[in-house]
Amino acid sequence: MIIYFTLKEYAMANTEIEKLAAVMNEFAGAGAGAPGAIVSVRRGGKSLLRGGFGLASLESGLVNTPSTKMRIGSTTKHLACTLALLLRDQGKLSIDEPVSRWLPELPPSQGRRTLRQFMNHTGGTRDYLDLSLLSNGMVLAPGEAAFDYQCRQHDDNFAAGAQFIYNNGGYRMLSMVIERVLGMPLAQAMAEHLFEPLGMHDTSLWSSDLDPLPGSAATHIARPDGSFGKGIFPSVILGEGGVASTLDDMQRWLAHLLAPTLWPAALSMEMLAPTELNNGHVTPYGFGLIREQWRGVTLVHHAGGVVGGSCQMLAAPEHDIQIVVITNRSDKAAPALAEQLLAALLDETLEAAAAPADAALIDSYGGDYYCRASGRHFAIVLQEGVLCLKDFGMPLPLQQGSGDTLRINLLSVIVLEVTALRDAEGKVHAIDVTQQGQRMRCERVVAEDRAALTLAPFAGNWVSTELGADIVIKSEPGSMRIAGLYGRNSYKLEPLLADVCLLSCDDPAVPLAGTLRLDGAAGERRRLVLDTARTRGLNLAEGRVHG
Repeated sequence: MIIYFTLKEYAMANTEIEKLAAVMNEFAGAGAGAPGAIVSVRRGGKSLLRGGFGLASLESGLVNTPSTKMRIGSTTKHLACTLALLLRDQGKLSIDEPVSRWLPELPPSQGRRTLRQFMNHTGGTRDYLDLSLLSNGMVLAPGEAAFDYQCRQHDDNFAAGAQFIYNNGGYRMLSMVIERVLGMPLAQAMAEHLFEPLGMHDTSLWSSDLDPLPGSAATHIARPDGSFGKGIFPSVILGEGGVASTLDDMQRWLAHLLAPTLWPAALSMEMLAPTELNNGHVTPYGFGLIREQWRGVTLVHHAGGVVGGSCQMLAAPEHDIQIVVITNRSDKAAPALAEQLLAALLDETLEAAAAPADAALIDSYGGDYYCRASGRHFAIVLQEGVLCLKDFGMPLPLQQGSGDTLRINLLSVIVLEVTALRDAEGKVHAIDVTQQGQRMRCERVVAEDRAALTLAPFAGNWVSTELGADIVIKSEPGSMRIAGLYGRNSYKLEPLLADVCLLSCDDPAVPLAGTLRLDGAAGERRRLVLDTARTRGLNLAEGRVHG
């Protein structure tokens, strides 16, 4: 179909194209001869930008083009949700019954959850991907590993509906339910029920990086020296993140999502509805999609990440803008690039961005904080001149609030308030961190006190039945080595308090950080409690699995 511009539209389009080109010129100049991205921007049904940038593969030397296929990562999630809702409307499944109806192998802690809770990340179950990375590192696990990890779990991260924590494991179980209901692999189900009816002929579920996909780009992990390594996802991927697509197919999908014909408009609206937690807090995350206000503009979006690449699918419906960005390099984030492209089009209508927190506050706020009730460790640091709150190792830029309160708002899903508590002399001795309507009192850790601490109380052999792993901790130097079901992983340890230490993964490709807390009264058998961003309260007992 040929779309014609009027003279006024042509002049406006030229201006917009120039703004978009300026953004992409800066991106393209960041890495000549390096991996890059594919990018599409449409407004009013007309294409303003559609192109490939950088190399599709460093090995082949082929360049990215508009027809290059790339992984969309977790942007896949709302496609799985769409299929589940279509099956529900056909009377083939319920999203509000215990998942054990379809997956009876699950223990009660997993099986009593519902598909609805998996779809909006409020189920509270553990996440197989986090568990596998934690214990196996980047070793490629077999296809059955994901469900095996889910079936090993007898404890929860939290009670169903109490919190929102992003969870790939819930979407793996959703995928398995769809497969059992339809009696076919998810790849076939998505093709027959979604991709073929919508003419998305270049889109498929690509479950393993070890399987060839003609016309696809390789993913690349950026190294500190500026070179790149191969990105291989360490497991089979289904509805949690396995789809690969092209720019045109993703634009076709996004347009249909906003104005559907294959399903009722009410189904799209249901996927965009926010989620209310048990305590009344409302998160904008729906069923694999987010609808939020960003600088005065209504956005519909969901990002995705894989090992060595990222994706952002974004629409500003009130401005008739659709943006798809997919990268095949780890050091260039698709969500940030999509945001820049949107800002270039709407620069005159956007509300002012929130003011960053004053970097000088590092003098009074800087340092480590620990919440004993939740096991959460936070640190306030300067990162490239920006005041950040580190939450399980992830630096989150702080924004200026009122009085002694600072804020974080990362796409409305990660929202925190940090309030300083001062002593009689006006010094900050603690912070209250409020997230999802829950307030955590975090005491400041005195740096001088840490200097005298030792890791000796943590040293020894430990075991986790839920990981199926043996763990060895050495106090000098502080290290933890996990021998998992399929591989190995190692961590650096450093003491935080007498009974708490921090852990960080030695492999830069596995950005896992967390805490270990020593639990157990004198004379009792000791245990360690491990917390990471997506695994909470995992118990390690003294002993060994393998004797």
